Amino acid sequence: MSRIESAKRRAGGVKRALTVLAAAGLIVTGLLARATNPGYAAAATPATGSSSSVQSSESESQSSDDFSIAPSTSQPQVQTHVS
Repeated sequence: MSRIESAKRRAGGVKRALTVLAAAGLIVTGLLARATNPGYAAAATPATGSSSSVQSSESESQSSDDFSIAPSTSQPQVQTHVS
């Protein structure tokens, strides 16, 4: 076997190993992304009753760190000026 054939064989083995490693990395990344997605975890847990959802929404509204984009439930104060 010549040096060229030996080098081609080693290069082919390295290419196959890198392909397998890249595929495994893609699968692991996809699984981690799915497991850490907050929307996925919330959708996967079924509601056990209306009382638990009321309690969780009350505790969320009392949190000072809650920066929700949900619309406000209180009515806006409207003042009119008559001239």
